[in-house]
Amino acid sequence: MYTIGGLITEARGVLQDTVPTDAGATRYSDADLVSYFNDALIQARAKRPDAFLDMGLRSVVPQYTTADTTVVFPLDPIFYPAFVFYMVGMAELREDTFSDDSRAVTLLNKFVSQLLQTAS
Repeated sequence: MYTIGGLITEARGVLQDTVPTDAGATRYSDADLVSYFNDALIQARAKRPDAFLDMGLRSVVPQYTTADTTVVFPLDPIFYPAFVFYMVGMAELREDTFSDDSRAVTLLNKFVSQLLQTAS
């Protein structure tokens, strides 16, 4: 079952942020990653409103917090990998000594291309 917590875990894996730093915390907080997830939902709604038909096109896009890590991913699982790319891309854009802006742009473009891709 795909969950918001699973997205955070996968994003941390790609970010190589699974081991706490010397300060005892990871580089990217769960709150930051959930915020990026919420942003991805809004972006996905703008680009693929059909993905939100089950929720209702006139309903507000749900927003999640760090308390919602066990909540099931709210869209069709085909969109799950795209959301990982978005979350990692946004994290990479942050001013950080470990960031690579070209990688971030590539990941964000991958998010868009996967959202807009049609099955053949």
